[in-house]
Amino acid sequence: MSYIRVIPRDLFNEANLLKCFGRLWIETERFRCVRIEHDGDPFQIEQNEDSGSLSIANVQVRIGGRSCQVWRPLNSRDAWPLYLQVGDEDEIRVFTDEGALSSEMMALIEAAS
Repeated sequence: MSYIRVIPRDLFNEANLLKCFGRLWIETERFRCVRIEHDGDPFQIEQNEDSGSLSIANVQVRIGGRSCQVWRPLNSRDAWPLYLQVGDEDEIRVFTDEGALSSEMMALIEAAS
């Protein structure tokens, strides 16, 4: 853990982060080019000191073999506020407001297939 948790704020932030990662698994399991890997240890939620965003340090997302940075902005009120970046490319929103994969995410997956 890279930050001091405060209740109730961080209960909601971390719960939403885990919900988003679960949805990412469900929505991408049909694509062979997407791999979500976990080391089996308890989820290690970390906060980016610059942006305040949260990520899971011991869950790795790869698309087409390329490592992705995946995070949730702190205190977002959106239902599915997950973002992804591959290397130096622009960050993209992973989900629509309804929880489906965004068009940008689908384009990234299709390009890697």
